[in-house]
Amino acid sequence: MADGRGMKLALIIAAAILLVLSPARAAEPANYEPVWSAGTADAGGNRIGGTELRNLVVQDGKLFAANGYWMDKADPTGAGPQILVLDAAGRPWRIDHEFDDRVFNGRRRHIALSALASVTFRSDRRGAALGAPVERLLTSTWDVTGRRMVFMRDNTTGAWSGAFLAHSTPRPNFLPQIRSFGFHRDRQTGADTAFAGDTDGIFTGVFDPAAPGQISWNTTPELSTQGLGADQFPGLDRRGLRISSFAESRGRIYAAIGQQVWVRDDGPSPRWRHLYTNPQPHFGETGLRGLTAVSDPHGDYLLAAVEGMQSRIVRIDPVTGSDATDLDLDQMLDTAWGTRVGYVISAYNDMAAAGGDLLIGLEAYIPPAAPKPAGHNWIDLHGGMEAGGWFLIRHPGGHYELHQITARFPGFGENLVAVRTLAASPFPGEKSVFYAGGYDCNEMPAHDTAWIARFMLR
Repeated sequence: MADGRGMKLALIIAAAILLVLSPARAAEPANYEPVWSAGTADAGGNRIGGTELRNLVVQDGKLFAANGYWMDKADPTGAGPQILVLDAAGRPWRIDHEFDDRVFNGRRRHIALSALASVTFRSDRRGAALGAPVERLLTSTWDVTGRRMVFMRDNTTGAWSGAFLAHSTPRPNFLPQIRSFGFHRDRQTGADTAFAGDTDGIFTGVFDPAAPGQISWNTTPELSTQGLGADQFPGLDRRGLRISSFAESRGRIYAAIGQQVWVRDDGPSPRWRHLYTNPQPHFGETGLRGLTAVSDPHGDYLLAAVEGMQSRIVRIDPVTGSDATDLDLDQMLDTAWGTRVGYVISAYNDMAAAGGDLLIGLEAYIPPAAPKPAGHNWIDLHGGMEAGGWFLIRHPGGHYELHQITARFPGFGENLVAVRTLAASPFPGEKSVFYAGGYDCNEMPAHDTAWIARFMLR
C-alpha cells in the first residue's frame, strides 16, 4: 500500500469475509519479461535505483518512468528520485533527470516522485489558438520540507524547470503532496488548463510564454479542501487527504477527492461542486483511485476503484452521481485464489487504456487466519500478502480477467508485490505490447526493489 499506513494495520489483520463470485481467469499473456530493475546503471554509468517504480507515461514516442526511494533504509543519503526514459524498444533505460537536492543533514530532500503526466497546450489563457502545440511532462515530489513544486520538461529541449505551488508543515506519517495531474479545455473560455491535485486542493496552470516551463500556475487553489469539514471525507484520516486522479467525460473534468467525486463548472469564474460520495467507504487511506471516463454498452460513465477492506470498482453516472458496482473485487479474488483477501488496492494512479479495454494494477493483503493455497507468492508482511504482480483486464461492458506478471527479477524473483502502473508501448513493431512497473514498500524497509516488465496481450 502506498504512503503512510498508521491505523490501517490492525484493521487489516481482522479483515475479510468469504464471498463467492466466479472470476474469468484467461490464458496468460505471452512473453512476460523483465526489462529493468533497480540497482543497475544506464549507458552513461549512472546508477539507477529505487524502492518503487511509481509511474509510466508516454510522450513524444518515448516511454518515461518515475521512481522513488521511500523506505530506502540501506541508502538514505543516496540518489534522489529519477525520471527515466526509454527511447526505443530494446534500448537501455537512461536517466533523464534526477531530483538530487539535499536538506541540511545531507539526506534526500525529495523522497519520491508523486505524480507524472503528459499535457499538450493548444490554446492560451484567453482561449486563443497557439501557433504550434506546446507539450510538457509534469511531475512533482514528496519533499520532506512540505514544499510542493510542479516540475516541467520541455519536450523540444529536454530542459526541466520548476514552479512553486504551495507549502505546509508535514504531518506525522504523511507528507503534503501533489498526487495527480489533469488536463482540460474550458468549454466556455476555450483555455487549455492543467490541474494539480494537491493535499490542499486543486491548482491550475495555463500557457504563458513568459513563465517557467511556459506554464503559469496559480498559487491560490481553484478548489480548496481546507474549507471542507472532516465529515466531507467519510472513512478517511483527514490528515492524509489525497486528490488521487482526474478524468474527462462529456466535456467536463472530474476529480476524485478522498471518497468523493467533484465536477468543475467551466467559465470565467469556474467552480467545483460535489457530485458523488462513496456510500460504503469503510476504511481506506486514499479512498477512490484511478478515476476514468468510459463509454461502452452501459453508456457514458466514470469508473473508480475503491481502496480498502471492501474493495470494488464502481460505475458513477457523470450527471446524476448515481452508482453501481462494476466489480466486487474482494469476491473475485477470494474465489480466484481460494482464500479471503483483506485490504486491496487497485488502480494506484489510473486505468491504462488498451484499445477498448482497461488494464488495472493490484495489491492485496491476506489476513493471518486466511487459507494460504500453494502456488502463490505469500509473504509475511503486516499479517500476510499475496506478493505476485497481479492485474485486471476490463473488457467493455464490465467483463474482467485476472492475470499475473510472472517475470523473474534478480534479487527478489517474482515477489513484485504491487503493479502500480501500466502503459501501452509507443514503439513501432510493438503492437499489443505493454509495460508494467511497481513494488510498494508498505512501510517496510526496502532497497532496489523497483521493477519494470514487458508483455504482449494476445
